[in-house]
Amino acid sequence: MQEIGVETFGAVAKIEKIAFSLEQSISQDFEKETAMAEELSEELILEILSWLPVTSLIRFRCVSKTWKFLISNPYLVKMHLERSARNPEFLLSLVTHRCKRKLFLPGIGSSPFIARFGSLPFLIQNPAPSLDRIFRCPEHYNCVIGSCNGLLSLHDSLYTKEYEEHWVFFWNPATKICSRPSPRLRLNFGFVLPDGVEAGVLYSVHFGFVYDDWRDSYKVLAMVSDPSTYQTSVWVYSMNNICWRRSSMISMGFSTLDHNGCFVNGTVNWIGYPCFVNGTVNWKGYPCKGEWNHEQKILSYDLNNDTCICLSLPKLVPYDRGYASMSVSNGYLCIFVTMLAGLVVLASKDVRDETSWSRLISVSYETLNVIHGKHMLSIIGMWGDLLLLTCLEFGNPSNVIIIFNSKENKVERIEDYNKEFLIDIFSYVPSLISPIM
Repeated sequence: MQEIGVETFGAVAKIEKIAFSLEQSISQDFEKETAMAEELSEELILEILSWLPVTSLIRFRCVSKTWKFLISNPYLVKMHLERSARNPEFLLSLVTHRCKRKLFLPGIGSSPFIARFGSLPFLIQNPAPSLDRIFRCPEHYNCVIGSCNGLLSLHDSLYTKEYEEHWVFFWNPATKICSRPSPRLRLNFGFVLPDGVEAGVLYSVHFGFVYDDWRDSYKVLAMVSDPSTYQTSVWVYSMNNICWRRSSMISMGFSTLDHNGCFVNGTVNWIGYPCFVNGTVNWKGYPCKGEWNHEQKILSYDLNNDTCICLSLPKLVPYDRGYASMSVSNGYLCIFVTMLAGLVVLASKDVRDETSWSRLISVSYETLNVIHGKHMLSIIGMWGDLLLLTCLEFGNPSNVIIIFNSKENKVERIEDYNKEFLIDIFSYVPSLISPIM
């Protein structure tokens, strides 16, 4: 493949001139403009196109049948993704305060959210959402459960007195293409909820959205903890399949506060508390048996061999820790640990190798300018050397995003999220990947 250089950038100008003529639809010399492209080799055109934004490529599809074919070329789609991945953006998932109640009570309707894409410098300079950065999904949904190669996986659910159902959509916001809903994953209660008890959540269900490069398939994983048996199973849905497949089961319950599983090095991981069987107790018709383990563990599912194991936290985790959460940064699985004095961040590329963990960051609450016990911190994740947290002061409805630069030991604070409630942040790469395969 040719290296991009002066000749290539000159060719880009020619291609943009063609697109401008098309969009204006008033040029009488469009055929002459198109002829410019014929001076370039197909290889060079593909190289040029791979550097352009998705919005431009969508417009260029209309230039001719040849160009439409070129832009749909799997090689170009892959090469463009590789280029885009070098400068990832992120998705900021927000919901208005008046809709918060809807978001966390399944079965009473979907709640709208605002998803804003942009680079971290853009967020720092423009903390308030603007209309040109707002995206709304074309279908009903409860939340975004993951972002992978430019695709978002969206979740919706239904709850009755006898069962609950979960299903997903795949959406490319850059191309505005959305898939049909997946088949429904039905989880039967095994009994009918008693009179006077409304339909609601019984199972503990948490998701992960990944690309399985070994099988060239996009997958959604549902980690389901059954309260009636205290067993945890992992269900897998591959894009365009006709059903969910139960892949693995372990003999314990598992409860986690993290929204989504973290994918790294072929594994999807959740952090939480296991529950082991220890007798049977019935309360208001809800079967329940087991004893919760107060020590956090990592539930790790291996995509390659469809196995699920429970791992201890690394020995580097301090003994005086509070709740630990996880995220992925630069290909590493990161564990964020809150303590009485501050935060500690650990990282590993192989979660199943206990010796692979190392300490990345240790920062005090004083440095972050927050007061332990007065402010509630939620760790969103890391991008490069930047640690992102949300801070909510008790009694104050305003959200604050704290950005800590570990390299420069510098803190940035972004205020004024008075009307929106921050749900999650995902790494996002605009791409041509189709959610319909």
